[in-house]
Amino acid sequence: MASISAAATPIEDRKRNQILLVLFIGVLMAALDIAIVGPALPAIKQAFNADDRGLTWVFTIYVLLNLVGTPFIARLSDLFGRRTIYTFSVSLFAIGSLLVASAPSFTILLIGRAIQGFGAGGIFPVASAVIGDTFPPEKRGSALGLIGAVFGIAFLLGPILGGALLLLSWHWLFLINLPI
Repeated sequence: MASISAAATPIEDRKRNQILLVLFIGVLMAALDIAIVGPALPAIKQAFNADDRGLTWVFTIYVLLNLVGTPFIARLSDLFGRRTIYTFSVSLFAIGSLLVASAPSFTILLIGRAIQGFGAGGIFPVASAVIGDTFPPEKRGSALGLIGAVFGIAFLLGPILGGALLLLSWHWLFLINLPI
């Protein structure tokens, strides 16, 4: 038996597309920060006189806290609402970005990367949950596919964008997150 569903109005479609754009940008920024740091590692190493072993933590701590934050923040979004927790996650990510960009020491840089990673850990699952809550079943797959494609785009553009911003300073790789 076929199910009958009301057709979405142009206003509903536009609102969903605006939501998708906000989610896309948030996920893109969080995913870019995984791939964008590669070109900056030599400059960060030099700026803080870090050794190779310590330098690996610039990448590792972001990914580790991202993984730790994902189930925790996803649960918070169930309790306190998607919008509140998505905004909280993006804010944490921005605070971490600012902390990294202005870090006076390598330890502070790593703390900033941890905060960024934890915030990013909320951006990914909450964006998917918002899509599940907002889009009708027949449109969820394409919306989730678009959000998933962000990772491919980020890993393709990240090193290129990182190299370009590195011409200014490694700080700009993180400062660019703030206005976006």
